[in-house]
Amino acid sequence: MLKFWLVLLLVLNAAVLAWQWDAFARWGHGPQQQREPERLQQQVHPEALKFEVMPPASVTPPPPALPDANAWPPAADASVPEIASPAPALPAPTPLAPQAAPR
Repeated sequence: MLKFWLVLLLVLNAAVLAWQWDAFARWGHGPQQQREPERLQQQVHPEALKFEVMPPASVTPPPPALPDANAWPPAADASVPEIASPAPALPAPTPLAPQAAPR
């Protein structure tokens, strides 16, 4: 009995596959063909697109943004310690090679 159902399901699957591949189209039986010619006319053609490469705006990077001093009000809570002074400034870099004297 199980063999009968298995063979029946295989035959039905083969018939559905043949129907989808338009094997019965000459007799007027086949899947519904969806055709939308107006959508084909609205398609974007990638070969018609043109891209331009723009040069960089500037060579130097923009300076880093400094935090706004008024953005955060000072904390009135005693658990947060106050910073007494800012970190010391770094010394100016010294040149490695002597500068050439102008002529």
